[in-house]
Amino acid sequence: RKNLYLPKPAYDFDDQGKVVVAITVDKSGVVTKAVAGSKGTTITNKSAWKLSEQAALKAKFDVKSDAAIEQKGTITYVFLKQN
Repeated sequence: RKNLYLPKPAYDFDDQGKVVVAITVDKSGVVTKAVAGSKGTTITNKSAWKLSEQAALKAKFDVKSDAAIEQKGTITYVFLKQN
């Protein structure tokens, strides 16, 4: 699905790496479920996971009336330490 809005999570920690969030999207493009820690996640910081889940739940995707009731996918957030 094409993303229409993909917000960035707040970044208030020093950890660097990836958080992979498993998402479920409905026909109207709304993320109905987000669970961080999927395969590929390299950050163990639970705060980063929570912030990533919160951002993923705000994401919006294109409307697909012919799509399945729920579609599953992932969003990968990459965190880099800022100077």
